[in-house]
Amino acid sequence: MAQFAALHGINKRTLHYYDDIGLFSPAYRTASGYRYYAPRQNIEFEYITMLKNLGLSNQEIISCRSDPSSSKLEGLFARNLDTIDARIRSLQRTRTVLRTLRRRLDACRRLTHSEIQVVTLPETRVVRIPLDANQFDLDQIYVTARARWSREQLQMGIGAYIDVQRIYDGGRNRYSGVYSVAVDDEDGKPLPAGDYVQMLHRGNWSTLPDCYAQILEYCTHHRLRLAGCAYELGLNEFALRSADDYVTRIRIRVERQQE
Repeated sequence: MAQFAALHGINKRTLHYYDDIGLFSPAYRTASGYRYYAPRQNIEFEYITMLKNLGLSNQEIISCRSDPSSSKLEGLFARNLDTIDARIRSLQRTRTVLRTLRRRLDACRRLTHSEIQVVTLPETRVVRIPLDANQFDLDQIYVTARARWSREQLQMGIGAYIDVQRIYDGGRNRYSGVYSVAVDDEDGKPLPAGDYVQMLHRGNWSTLPDCYAQILEYCTHHRLRLAGCAYELGLNEFALRSADDYVTRIRIRVERQQE
């Protein structure tokens, strides 16, 4: 028994308990009560361990073993494969979230001062919730987003977007809605690949309207025209010491004006 227990990484008390409840018994016992397990029982025990890892109770496993049926086991395996597939998808989304947040934190760590530049980006998918400019109550935004998005999608962060015409017209704090970078590739609306003016700004939200004035000045100097929407996103809201440490990323697609 001790050798069998060591081989499977369990203690002898567990094997005693499994024997007592009829879950897994030794191949034979000696007259003096010693328990011995046959080599064929190694695989049998691994199957029991697998079923326990799937969440089956001892009694459910005993029932399966006492009345073995291919159809019963097939149904059991199918149900648990569905559960495992769902768990894998959830873990893959969580991995996407963690990788994204890690990249954002790295960008914040390298930022020494606010900067504006043109970056060439691949197609990105975003999920959006259009809102009236007067609906920007943060609590209500979260309630609305929570009703529509998965938990992993919320963990990707909630940003805001503004139609560029509002920026040109001076309505730089009149948002058009909220968005999040899609955690699943098949979700959301594609933002086209191409050139984007990007500003990384360190400071609290009250300073954001000034950022758009700087972006417009930059675009005028470089003969660029804003297109589509401006997408704002906080990059480090989960790692803030103070509001002044807040890093906002603004991205807006740009078109080069003819000479």
